[in-house]
Amino acid sequence: MKIISEELVSLDNLFSSLQLDETLVVLSSETKDAVIEKIKAKCSLPMTKTQHGVDVCIGTTPSGHGCLLVSWKDTKNLTFFEKRWLLGTLANSVKSNGAKSVALFLSDEGCRQQLIMAEDLYGAFCDSIDVELKLASFRILSQKKIRENDADFHRSIRSKYFVDFKKWINANPDEMTSLEIASRLEVFSKRHQCTYQVLDDKEIVAKGLNLLAAVGQASIRSPSRLILLSHGCENSKEAPLLLVGKGVTFDTGGINVKPHDRFVNCMKNDMGGAALLSQVFMALVESGYDRPLALAVPACENLVAQNSMKPGSVVKAYNRKNVVIEHTDAEGRLILADALSYAEELFQPRQIVVAATLTTSAMTQFSNFYTPGHFLDESQKSKLSEVGESWGELFTFWNEFLPFANCNNTPITDLTNMGRMPGALPASGGSMIAAHFLKNFCTAPMVHFDIFASTWNWSGTYPGPIFGATGAPFNSLFEWTYGL
Repeated sequence: MKIISEELVSLDNLFSSLQLDETLVVLSSETKDAVIEKIKAKCSLPMTKTQHGVDVCIGTTPSGHGCLLVSWKDTKNLTFFEKRWLLGTLANSVKSNGAKSVALFLSDEGCRQQLIMAEDLYGAFCDSIDVELKLASFRILSQKKIRENDADFHRSIRSKYFVDFKKWINANPDEMTSLEIASRLEVFSKRHQCTYQVLDDKEIVAKGLNLLAAVGQASIRSPSRLILLSHGCENSKEAPLLLVGKGVTFDTGGINVKPHDRFVNCMKNDMGGAALLSQVFMALVESGYDRPLALAVPACENLVAQNSMKPGSVVKAYNRKNVVIEHTDAEGRLILADALSYAEELFQPRQIVVAATLTTSAMTQFSNFYTPGHFLDESQKSKLSEVGESWGELFTFWNEFLPFANCNNTPITDLTNMGRMPGALPASGGSMIAAHFLKNFCTAPMVHFDIFASTWNWSGTYPGPIFGATGAPFNSLFEWTYGL
């Protein structure tokens, strides 16, 4: 599935190729700025300004179409993410001028950065539910066929699952239930010869995954499920890479109900980790990843109801550790804990990658723009930093730290689900403390990404859509995990 149509056009025929009511947008590359200078020379550009080193020209083409020309020639000190952010502000100029269709001309068809900014611009004109275009058309024009292998990592597959990642998160929570997630993954598994298993709520209790059972025990529409897929694991002598994603399909906070200022109106996105790693798993399988691969998705709904888990309960996890439920809104780490223990025992992985919208403190600590990654070794940090920069996605890294690990201890029992720094502000170290909680439930090397902040456009200024799922950090994690 291609989200953008692409057409070849020569520079000489660029203006005549424009359709009725189509606005021309031209992005320069730093290496081929001569192209945009030729286009500028033929246009009427009464509005010209420089913003943070970016030359922006607004006017009309010789054929009378509106145009926006963007030159990056003085922005060598800007990161790619900063360029994406600036383009997002410029997209508002196109919108305010009432564009009905957009033709985006790429001066360098082999540049990954231009292709990602094309997707950002496309996303800015999509609705925030189905990721469907609200313009009459959006075309990419280029002088040569876009070189897929050079410019983009498995481009057609990546773009398909990148869009589906956003669609899963944006879907209404009564649609994207634990049962629906299980059904969609089952369809994929049959199509691609994956091994598929799902534990229902009764099996979850029978096997002792009591933390997962407790979080979802009040929901009928989206009951507790543990969904397990694998590909290439049977008869393999190599241990698999295991992906584990949090799938709380709606989070009210439970009996410790979320106030409005804790974003309860957006908590359909609390299954973002499940959406992210499900799409990464499917993209890896479809793109030919040739090493053993497994996926575990604990999914349920955290409701306020008669049967909701109660604060103060002590629950025995699958690995036999007792956890006191001090706060029912710290539920994501609970379902991940059981999923980690059970899936590690089942798959015996060489490496575990966990993703979850785990803590609101990830935003207060790291802003809307960064994804904190926990427990990566130096090689993993280096590679992910490189990959993230190429996609314009930002990461910050945190190692194991004894004070954070100690915050999860309690005199009541083995662990508390409400770890916090003694005498500190409630959110102090929250993302790191929650990540350290998960370390108690697996022995294989584990890295964790707290995607609460970056995967949803809380600020309204993340590149791409003005509301809803941003798509981050799918692109980076897809390419990075391909190398694991």
